[in-house]
Amino acid sequence: MKKPMFVFLVTAAAIVIAAPAAWVAAWLVGGKTPSPLVLGVGVVAGLIAGTMGGSRVWDDRRAIRERIAEEREGGGL
Repeated sequence: MKKPMFVFLVTAAAIVIAAPAAWVAAWLVGGKTPSPLVLGVGVVAGLIAGTMGGSRVWDDRRAIRERIAEEREGGGL
């Protein structure tokens, strides 16, 4: 899997979680049906969290794999 696809999937998952969570939180706090603008806020939060988080996880995963490969080549510490 390539990095852009991984980041896209993480972002999609973050949006699927954040948008309804924002709506439910606004509903619980307000006591009535929130406006659709709340979903927009959730989508934006999911976009930011997904792109930043997905990219960071990918880079960390790659760094760990490189470190393991170096240790295998060098015989450990």
